[in-house]
Amino acid sequence: MDKGTALTLLGLNDSVEQEEIMERLDAEAFAVRDHFMRQPVIPTLFRSRVNRLVELSDVGRVLDVQPLGAPVDLPALLPTGENFVLLLRNHVENIRRLRTAMAATLDPDVLVRFGNTLCNLQVRYMEQFLVLSLDIAGQSIHEGAVPARDEADWQELLGSVGSSDSQSEALISKERARMAGILEREIS
Repeated sequence: MDKGTALTLLGLNDSVEQEEIMERLDAEAFAVRDHFMRQPVIPTLFRSRVNRLVELSDVGRVLDVQPLGAPVDLPALLPTGENFVLLLRNHVENIRRLRTAMAATLDPDVLVRFGNTLCNLQVRYMEQFLVLSLDIAGQSIHEGAVPARDEADWQELLGSVGSSDSQSEALISKERARMAGILEREIS
């Protein structure tokens, strides 16, 4: 990548000041980090954002721009859990830890690690959710597609674990359908 290409990827021209380059690069990294912190983890979508961060890292190197924030290590993560309740609680805690730690940097290289970790963690969680929730969902089968962004509230899911009413089974069934759709796209 040459300087002209790097500037074009940031939407800037050749006569731009170094400070403006730094601001634009930080703003682009901030937008991706903000997405990681606020949106449901949809692996395919997050991977596209990771690719953008790799691009921003290359742009930073070509334009000799140092990222804002210190390098941040990935936090210690909890195991996925052996039962449905532990799976839910530990997953929510792991996502919280990752999002809290990534708030300290705008370094695209560091954010790439966080984005990849979020994707991998989410895929493992969804696979295990489908296995562990099979008995809990009971006979309830959700008809139709569920948009990937319609993630169920984790507190409602936890409340549904101990309940055998039809509303709880329907919630778990709907979340299973959403996750199955996401995982199908992961494999293909």
